[in-house]
Amino acid sequence: MSDGQSAVPQESEDAVGMSSPPPPASIRDLPDDQRHELIEYFRNIIHVEQTTGHMPPPSMLAAYEPDVQTIIVDEFAKHGQHRRTAETTILNASIQRDRLGMWLGFVLAFTLLLIGGAIILSGHKVEGLGLIAADAGALAVVYIVDQRNREN
Repeated sequence: MSDGQSAVPQESEDAVGMSSPPPPASIRDLPDDQRHELIEYFRNIIHVEQTTGHMPPPSMLAAYEPDVQTIIVDEFAKHGQHRRTAETTILNASIQRDRLGMWLGFVLAFTLLLIGGAIILSGHKVEGLGLIAADAGALAVVYIVDQRNREN
């Protein structure tokens, strides 16, 4: 091994220009034409297919018996229905929680407004106005925070 060549086989490029690992030791000693013929044979019989999602592609589904195809399609439909039902339940719960929060906020703000008015009527104008101002400020802060959260 001279001229900078190493004893370790180098990776080679296949027909599509992708790097492939060196051949296994068991076929390394074969003549080049036989080794390439054997590699091509295995490339032709080995088929790799990658899919995404829950439903197999039609070509893969066609390999199953009709009863199994029906089971797979039915399970896919059931899973989709379950997912949509779960999303609807979560969305409805979120809407219900938001509405409850709005009503509780309204009741709290209105109660503080009434208490502030009662304090003013009892002769403590500064304290009553302070409570009403604090109530209005808290409502403003809640509104601004909510708007920022919606933007994000």
